[in-house]
Amino acid sequence: MGKWQMMLGGAALSVLVLSGCSAQLSATDREMLDQALQSGQMAADYAQKAQASAGLASDAAMRAEDAAQRAEAAAGQAEQSAADAQASAEKAQRAFEMCQQK
Repeated sequence: MGKWQMMLGGAALSVLVLSGCSAQLSATDREMLDQALQSGQMAADYAQKAQASAGLASDAAMRAEDAAQRAEAAAGQAEQSAADAQASAEKAQRAFEMCQQK
């Protein structure tokens, strides 16, 4: 559990303890207490959404890294194929030249 979650939990607990005394609070104080509770809940919701988004971003980054590795491997294979084709073309050219000399 992160520090912000512990702080939020502590604040919510404090508000709950204070809400036990709400019968003695004025209407304005009760309204402010309700707003604080709502704000705390909204902050917790947003934090949870942010955490989920961070997880999705991490997953996307791992997929992108995997794709980059596959692309690099494919480029290496293409380079090797090109080198093989070049060598084959050179052999064919030498064979053609030898046939022309005969």
